[in-house]
Formats: sequence, C-alpha cells, structure tokens
Amino acid sequence: MTHPLLPLELQVVACATLIAFSGWVLYLVRLQRLSLRDSLLWLLSTAVVVVFAIFPRLLQDLARGIGVQVPSNALFALGILYLTLNVLSLTIVLSRESARSRRLAQECALLRAELDVMRMRVEKVSPELSHSDGVA
Repeated sequence: MTHPLLPLELQVVACATLIAFSGWVLYLVRLQRLSLRDSLLWLLSTAVVVVFAIFPRLLQDLARGIGVQVPSNALFALGILYLTLNVLSLTIVLSRESARSRRLAQECALLRAELDVMRMRVEKVSPELSHSDGVA
C-alpha cells in the first residue's frame, strides 16, 4: 500500500485554513483596510495553494519539472519567490506614494507662500480690512 503525498486530515486543515484566510482578506476589503488590487494578489496566491493542497500530485510534478527532488522544497522556494516579489511590489508603491506626498507638501508650501504674499498686498492696500474681526 502506498502512502498519500498529503494525508487527508492535513488536506482538510490546510484547505479550511486557506479558506478562512481568504474570508479574512475579503473582510479587510469590505472594511476598506485592504485595496481591491492588493487583495487580488492574496486571493489568487491562496487559490493556487488550495489547488496544491487538494491535488498534491501537481506539486510533485511541478517540483520534478523544475528539477527539485523534494516537493516541499519546491513549495518553500516558490513561497520565498512570491514573498520577494510581493515585497518588491510594495516597495515600488511606497516609493511612488512617498514622491507623491513630497510633491503635495511642496505644492502646499508654494500655495502658502503665495497666500502670504497676497495677504501682505491686501494689508498695504486697505489695512482696515486685514484687521477687521468680521463684526459690522
């Protein structure tokens, strides 16, 4: 009798955990704590792992195809690659948002300086307007 690649109990636990994780991701999207774009990446990767959990033979075939003898090593290598790409993606987004924030701060400073110049011009033209407290 041959042993299964992944015992049925472990398959059930893995699938239940991954489905719960997917539910949590959807909950975070619903609360607007996670963007839809970012959630798609998590949901797709979770779906791939669910497929590997349900059909462990696919993981074994994939490992053999890329020249790895132990399927779990292939799974860890793919996981590390996925996390590396995810970190790179987040770093790109963070850099873009940082530049955008810096640009907005600079625009705000320019507008504030322009407003100060206009206030000074108004004070020169009619000083009584600049000191009025709005009471007629």
